[in-house]
Amino acid sequence: MRFTLRALQQALGNILRNKSVNFLCLGIIAFTLLVPGIFGFISFHLDRYISRLSDNIEAIFYLRDNAEPAGVEALMRRIEGSLLVKETGFTSREQARADFAREFPELGYILAEFSDSPFPASVRARFRSDASGIVAIESFIRDMRRTPLVESVQLNMDWARKIANIKKFAQFAGLFLSAILLIVSAFIIFNVVKLNIFYRREEITILGLVGATDAYIKVPFLLEGLLLGSLGGLLACGLLFVAVRAFPLYAGFVYEVVKQLIRFNELPPRLFWQLIATGAGIGLLSSFISLRRFIRHTPG
Repeated sequence: MRFTLRALQQALGNILRNKSVNFLCLGIIAFTLLVPGIFGFISFHLDRYISRLSDNIEAIFYLRDNAEPAGVEALMRRIEGSLLVKETGFTSREQARADFAREFPELGYILAEFSDSPFPASVRARFRSDASGIVAIESFIRDMRRTPLVESVQLNMDWARKIANIKKFAQFAGLFLSAILLIVSAFIIFNVVKLNIFYRREEITILGLVGATDAYIKVPFLLEGLLLGSLGGLLACGLLFVAVRAFPLYAGFVYEVVKQLIRFNELPPRLFWQLIATGAGIGLLSSFISLRRFIRHTPG
């Protein structure tokens, strides 16, 4: 416990000793983590929006005129057996005619010209709310189209598909930019820790000569990188909060366009923890690499 407190004090001392360099490092780390934070925020709300759309996704399987009752029952059992389907319903040809007459009474004269119902029987399937199941639903629909009893399929899924494509693009762009910026951030922490090691190289050499363990020498620098990364992540959380709150005030036109997709009054708590954990991980890894290179080239 005493060793940990001493190492923590030494790490804080190293950070405060070079305030200008370390504060600049914090700012760069915060900006670096802000970018994946923004894309994570957008992706979270697109997921939520897709889930709401998915809750209303349904398909209507129109049956051929020669469909036998036994075949229809088998088809319904097959549809109901899918884990994607929440509920099903069957509409006979006569029921479809009655529904049309009730919804469009002004077109009743058209129905009067047909002795039999001009509408096919159909099976309606409503799918479960699952933002990640759009591809699975499309695969299920393609499979059902090949069923001999099914003549055609109507699916109200266009918006969900478009939003899913936007989400994929946002994720790809976010990952690409985040990867570049995280590498830059790791490089900066690596050099800051290395600079602090350089300033204390004589002290470290003496500690090695008098028998200090590697842990005694390395842990303060590891904690320094960990603190820099964690504080950078915490600062990124604050910047993300300010950016999200300020966006509706200073980008009114864009806000009106995207407010149905993104709720700017809702920030997922897990996003904050992810930013802090990412910053801490980058800082710890960068310090570890920097220390390995230094110890390897330092005599004693």
